Amino acid sequence: MSNSLEKIGSKIRKVRTSNNLSQQRMAELAGISYKYLGEIERGQVNLSVEILLKISNALHVDPSEILAKENTEQDNLFRAKFLLSELSEQDIKRAIDLLEVLKKHS
Repeated sequence: MSNSLEKIGSKIRKVRTSNNLSQQRMAELAGISYKYLGEIERGQVNLSVEILLKISNALHVDPSEILAKENTEQDNLFRAKFLLSELSEQDIKRAIDLLEVLKKHS
């Protein structure tokens, strides 16, 4: 398929693996088959906007973040957003406090 599809698929795989999600679990969260997810990640199939939205929701990222060019800093933000999305409100506040302390000492 096209280079663009390969880049999008690679980005999805990168975000998925950085969030420690298997293809099987990610597919379950997105409501698609793991075989289809594999094809998407390899850039072998076109994906619809609807599927992109399902994948984005499962990864807790905005679809535009998947479509954006590669950026290590941005990938770190994806990981942080995913981790925060899994926390309680109280734990999110603790995480923010820790980040503020870290910022003061760096």
